[in-house]
Amino acid sequence: MPPQIASLRDYLKKMDYVGSARQAHTIKGAAANLGGESLRSAATLLEAAAKLEDLAASISCLVVVEAEFERLRQAMEKEL
Repeated sequence: MPPQIASLRDYLKKMDYVGSARQAHTIKGAAANLGGESLRSAATLLEAAAKLEDLAASISCLVVVEAEFERLRQAMEKEL
């Protein structure tokens, strides 16, 4: 997931909304497969913001995606 989040960040820096939406969709699917509902929800919001070409909202959602990924990562490490 870290490479996908890094790619998402790069797409947003380039204002590549199509790439951003696609990458958010990928993260959303991966989060759903892992049971990371909060991360899935954040990625869903980011995907929608990117499709609307709303850079400010996309960046705000990226912050949440990063935080939710970190929470999920810590929870998974705790379980292992």
